[in-house]
Amino acid sequence: MTKEEFKTFWTLTYPNTIPLSHLLKKDYAERWFRIHSLPDSKRYAESKNEWKILLERQNQIITDIFGENEKILLVTGEYNWDESATFNTDEEVVFKPYDFILLDNIDLFNFKSEDYDKGDFYKPAFAETIWNLNQHDNLLKEIANDNVSAFFISINKRVIVAPYDGGIDFVFKNIQTKDFYKKQYENWFSG
Repeated sequence: MTKEEFKTFWTLTYPNTIPLSHLLKKDYAERWFRIHSLPDSKRYAESKNEWKILLERQNQIITDIFGENEKILLVTGEYNWDESATFNTDEEVVFKPYDFILLDNIDLFNFKSEDYDKGDFYKPAFAETIWNLNQHDNLLKEIANDNVSAFFISINKRVIVAPYDGGIDFVFKNIQTKDFYKKQYENWFSG
């Protein structure tokens, strides 16, 4: 996928927002839901057993939704990026296996002036990869520790999977698909 193809895909599929995962909950509330990665809504894993539970849960639900060998996009970004800065995919070891394509700067002030200041920019990037069970565990751990931010998109299934430090947010292609998975994983919701 080229930079232009990504831009077209995003504009046609998610026209209400920009590729920042924390905006999805608000901008696609009717198709969104969240699960927690640990029992009792615990936010951070503190033992080998908790890491095992977190990775098993995340891999189970993502594989259930994407399937094995699903071609996906990995999306990340950097705030206030300028041409002389090193992009986070160059600095973070966890991003080394992926071949990122940089997208154009997004002027956050022009996007939502009530939330951002003039001069606030976001520089997104994406990489094509494949989803397979446990293949992205290192990345999932770094996200769960709040060291990096990234999310996955299945182009074929029109679903965004956005892990964060506590769980995973999902945006489905329609309400019916969301309701199906919400019912399947209702035990993993916050109390």
